[in-house]
Amino acid sequence: MKNIFLFLVFVSGITISVAQQDPEAKKVLDKLSEKTKSYKVIKTDFTIDYKNIKDNTQNTSSGSIVMKQDMYRMSFLSAESFFDGKTLWNYIPEVSEVNITEQDPNSEDIFSNPKKLFTIYEEGYKYQFINNVTEKNIEYSIIDLYPFDLDEDFSRIRLQINTKELFLKSATIFGKDGSHYIITFNNYDTNSDFEDSYFVFNSDDYPEVEIIDMR
Repeated sequence: MKNIFLFLVFVSGITISVAQQDPEAKKVLDKLSEKTKSYKVIKTDFTIDYKNIKDNTQNTSSGSIVMKQDMYRMSFLSAESFFDGKTLWNYIPEVSEVNITEQDPNSEDIFSNPKKLFTIYEEGYKYQFINNVTEKNIEYSIIDLYPFDLDEDFSRIRLQINTKELFLKSATIFGKDGSHYIITFNNYDTNSDFEDSYFVFNSDDYPEVEIIDMR
């Protein structure tokens, strides 16, 4: 934290929040985490709806992702990302280049570690069960997560969880600046398998691409 006062507020906040964790929310979240970790591979399509309530702007983008252990391969915004658990390759076809960086596989940032979204509540969040809703004959649990870290640039994350199949349907991130990101998942596939090499950018397959190593 920025100073001792904020640090004390942060620590006391953790102590109070842990004691007040919602048991009903924890039951649903633990089932989601257990089911997610049981899959060797998760493949899904997603959309991200961005809304800013301050300037009344919005847009929608779509993509797809394959996750295996700490690895993932994602197509999003005309780019493709390969992550083998340590090295991240961001391939941008429009400019025919790939940027190479190193990422922490234990990062809490869901944008650099997408699978973290499915187990994000396990550390650093207070969680609260809101209610159950039914959409198209499917029941979902609505659970809010509140970060203990007061310096986060978002105030909460709302999860919509399929209570029967135990899939994460959506996550809404409420930014402190008035921006909201709604991530919706569709077409889950947990029966496919992918070799580890699928998550590594092979320069031999892209002979004309400029490689920019930023490590």
